[in-house]
Amino acid sequence: MRSKNPEKMNDILKYITDYMIENHEQPTVAIIAAAFGNSTSTIHAYLKEMDEKGMLAYQDGRIELPMDGKIGYQENTAVLLDNNASCGPGSPEEQNIQAYINLPAHLFPERNLVIITAKGDSMEDAGISENDLLFVETAYPPKKGEIVVALDDEGETQVKRLKGFRRSVPILAYENRAKYPDKLCDKRIVAIQGVVRHILKHC
Repeated sequence: MRSKNPEKMNDILKYITDYMIENHEQPTVAIIAAAFGNSTSTIHAYLKEMDEKGMLAYQDGRIELPMDGKIGYQENTAVLLDNNASCGPGSPEEQNIQAYINLPAHLFPERNLVIITAKGDSMEDAGISENDLLFVETAYPPKKGEIVVALDDEGETQVKRLKGFRRSVPILAYENRAKYPDKLCDKRIVAIQGVVRHILKHC
C-alpha cells in the first residue's frame, strides 16, 4: 500500500484534536471525510496508517488520541466556590473562592469549571441530591434540555433543567416528579451562569 501524505496525516490529527476539545467527543469517520472532502474509505485508510505510526489509536471505528494530543494539557484547574457564591465567570475579587483544584483533563476536559454544592431536593430525578458537588462549565452557551445553574433576582442560585425560552426568558423545570410534579421555577431568572457537566455524589 502506498504511504499516505504525511502533511495530510498531521492535518487530520489536528482536526480530530480540535474537534474533541470543542465537542468533548470523537468525530466519526464520516465527519472527518466531509471536513476534508474525501470518501470515508480514504479517511479510513489514513486512520489505519496513522494508527500504525503511533499517531493515534484506531480500532473498530473508534479514535483515541494520546492525552497530551487529545486535550492539549494534562490538568485543568477548577474553582471551588462556597455554597452561597454565584457560579458566574466573575473575577476572583467578586467571588468567595474556597480553593483551586487540579483535575485530570481526560476526565474533565472543560477549561472553565467551577464547583458548587447542590442544595435541596428539586433535581433528584436527574441524579442530583443534597450536598453533591456539581462541576459547572461557565464558558458555554446553554442548550435546551441541559441542566443549568442560574441566578435569580433574589441573588439565589438555581439548579434546574432548561426547558426553553419564552420571550428570551429562561424556563427552568424541577426534576422530582414524586414531590414536585411538572413544577416550573417561579423565580425570575437574571442570568444562566453555566451548564452542569459532572456530578460527584455525596456519600
